[in-house]
Amino acid sequence: MPRKASYTLPTMEALPARLMSLTRERVEQQMRAAEAIIPSIDPRSMYALGATLERIVGTALSADGAPVAGAVLRADLVTLVLDLSEQLALDGSERHGGAATPEELAREIGVASKTLQRWRRNGLCAHWILENGKPRVAIYRASLESFRVSHPAEFARACAFRRFDDGERVRMIEEGRALIAAGRTLNLAAKELAARYGRSHEGVRLLFLRVLGVGRAPRRSVGERAGRLAERAWRLGIDPAKLARRLGKSESLVRTLVDRRRAELLRGVQPSWVELPTFELPGADETIPAAPAVRKLTPLGLVDGDVIASIASARHIQAGFPKDARASADRDEARAAAMHFFLRRASRAIDALPKWPDRARIDQIETDLRAALRLRAVLVERGLVIALGRADQYCHGGPERLPTDELRSLARSIAQAVRDVVHVFDPSRQRFDRAIALAADLALAKLVNARRNARAAARHLTSIDVRLLGEVAQWQGIVDPFAHHAASVAAEFAAKGPRSAQAKLLARRYGWCGYAPATIERLAQEDRTTVALMSKRLRDAENAFRGCV
Repeated sequence: MPRKASYTLPTMEALPARLMSLTRERVEQQMRAAEAIIPSIDPRSMYALGATLERIVGTALSADGAPVAGAVLRADLVTLVLDLSEQLALDGSERHGGAATPEELAREIGVASKTLQRWRRNGLCAHWILENGKPRVAIYRASLESFRVSHPAEFARACAFRRFDDGERVRMIEEGRALIAAGRTLNLAAKELAARYGRSHEGVRLLFLRVLGVGRAPRRSVGERAGRLAERAWRLGIDPAKLARRLGKSESLVRTLVDRRRAELLRGVQPSWVELPTFELPGADETIPAAPAVRKLTPLGLVDGDVIASIASARHIQAGFPKDARASADRDEARAAAMHFFLRRASRAIDALPKWPDRARIDQIETDLRAALRLRAVLVERGLVIALGRADQYCHGGPERLPTDELRSLARSIAQAVRDVVHVFDPSRQRFDRAIALAADLALAKLVNARRNARAAARHLTSIDVRLLGEVAQWQGIVDPFAHHAASVAAEFAAKGPRSAQAKLLARRYGWCGYAPATIERLAQEDRTTVALMSKRLRDAENAFRGCV
């Protein structure tokens, strides 16, 4: 089954959910209204989104009056038609000529199936239909005929195109091999034969590349190795210009290889999130990340690395918790919702990454994932404070009375329980503190040795090393490679030392010292400079804390 198409306009994406409660007849009426609008849209013009949606829905949407490009509006309307058809349980017989899959129609009219996919972006509507109880994407022949009438030149050009037949292909390969043996390059041989046979230069060149040219696998492997090397060097703070000179390539190519490698790593990230109704509301992209609880992420100060010190600091922090439980619950809900929102937005952007991605888009994805990590870390820290408080109540005399091995096992079990709750916490269904307390109680109940009331207090001669606030996501290292310098950056920022300006810049970039993570483009806007200069400032600041300068 083809992957479901995505929207560009958030308002259009939220429209199918608004229409879920309507009758089947009403949904079909609005689907046909959207289909009727598509042929009249000029991709080069601008349109008022509110007026267009009013023609479909029948009511005014005053909040959606922003002008949008015709090409974007047309593509989203095609996707809207596809989504609305999913609610109608169509069988393909509703229109004259019936419906067929894009592959079947492509064979009927003599074009490639990719041509129909391209036509869908240009206004050819597809629908979900049921065949033997299973849904599939199909195109009505009536819809294809309407597209032919409205796009006669494009339709005729695609149908007139013909592939190489076997005889022609063999002759061209033989003549091409002879021309290359006579001293011509592959490109010039393709150009000469293209003119002789009335074919496109690019088509003949690609044929020669497949049959006569150097295989692509070796070139791709070299590019992959260069990409891995360039990305690793870039993360270590090496100037791409120096790396370009070392590799004997252009600086722009090295930067492109770095971006492509970053995109490959991001495609391996598969974050999970909880879908919340607020994500579909208009303006969610601005309101959810802008909440005060999301913008200010000051850590509670839980000591990490030594279980005994962690328990003591948790008691001190919990004693200072505000008495207003409702305010704390609201803050936890806002942070959990924002965490799931950032993960959702990043995951969808990763799915839409092209082979050669845009650098700003990659930066935005990594920033969203870093923001989700910071929110998750804050929630894990608060959850650990609550869970260690439950351990105080569970273990008579305090967890410190337990032997070293049992105390270490208790700390690890509690930390894992808290992380599991934070990963799947749904703020629309439960309160965070209650979910953490329940998970902690279940983890403690499994450690039956913690109930030895008569045992004397254990004497711990050394500290018990257990990292409670370690990795909060498996993909953390991909988007947060500078995290091991966070403590030194925070210390320099608090001490107002000679590198405090650089420390503040890194804190704003990566989301430390109470700041939310920011993209390079946003930092450049805030500091009124260019993206290139801001990138250089960030690289210099990172190298200063790496000890490279």
